[in-house]
Amino acid sequence: MEGVTKMSDGFSASIQPSATHTAIRVRDINKALEFYSELIGLPVTRVRGPKDNPDSVWVPGLQLVVDPDVKSGTNLDHAALGIRNIDDVCKRLDDAGYKAATPLTEVQPDDQGGRHLKMAFYHDPEGNKVELLVYLDE
Repeated sequence: MEGVTKMSDGFSASIQPSATHTAIRVRDINKALEFYSELIGLPVTRVRGPKDNPDSVWVPGLQLVVDPDVKSGTNLDHAALGIRNIDDVCKRLDDAGYKAATPLTEVQPDDQGGRHLKMAFYHDPEGNKVELLVYLDE
């Protein structure tokens, strides 16, 4: 296809759009939810931690990570890519010399706000944290 870059060996990741998100750190989860959920209209899709004091809340495309000490301008936590063939992608990264910051792990629903998933964290060449994940309940 014109304009599309293909890997030389023909491999490509199988994207799971529902798992793809960017995580940002917020000092005040209530203010963040007012902005993203109440004003913009994004529904809350997951909550991790106690309902009255969660440590993370997800809305479509974003994970809001509670960090009372975050300073403005340093809010990006990680970019997450939903990858259906996560085992293959992690193996390719490992084989290329990238060491997983968090090795591929299966997480049960009680651990991650009600979703059964597999996830791993790597750092890209610039040091950005990248989460690879697949929801196993889809």
